[in-house]
Amino acid sequence: MSDQKQSRSEKRSKRRKTNRILNTAIVVVIVLIVIVAYSIFSGGNDEEEAKETNTTQQTESPKDKSPNKKQADSKDHHDEDQDDKKKKEVIEEEGDEPNVDKNIKDPSWEPIGTEQTGTHSSSFDMGSVDWNEKVQALSYATGISEDNMIVWFIKGAGPDKAIGTVSPKDSQNDAYRVHIKWVDGEGWKPTKVQKLIENDKGM
Repeated sequence: MSDQKQSRSEKRSKRRKTNRILNTAIVVVIVLIVIVAYSIFSGGNDEEEAKETNTTQQTESPKDKSPNKKQADSKDHHDEDQDDKKKKEVIEEEGDEPNVDKNIKDPSWEPIGTEQTGTHSSSFDMGSVDWNEKVQALSYATGISEDNMIVWFIKGAGPDKAIGTVSPKDSQNDAYRVHIKWVDGEGWKPTKVQKLIENDKGM
């Protein structure tokens, strides 16, 4: 009877030991699974975060460039607006004098600049500084380059004022009468261009 009790108690103690070992093993396995799972998921998150960071930087970089692009676009748009404004400001009226097809005035005309200093004295001597500057003003007002322009006539039109008749070399009957005035320290400035019906100074 005592042998049976001993064998039962031994069996129980063995079972307890076995259960402890199994329980410990199960706990160890669970802990390992948790650690492995954590490392997998946390490592994956790091990669995803790195990918997201790169993607964000890539998507942000065009945004960084966009203000410059917007500034360039706005500058171009501003320049176009200025050009349009200048075009709109040009005033064309029907001619009110004989042989004048139309009168043209452009408020954006500026003095052409000058090399002359001191008191201005208007000169009609061909080749003089003042003459050459008058020719530049006639070219500026009509848009005809000096190389392609015939100056038919320049005369005084009052104190510090002059009138010149010009035409393109390749279209000599397409003539313009240009009114200019002297601005002290700044040079000759166009005030009016008259498109002539026919060239009354040449041909």
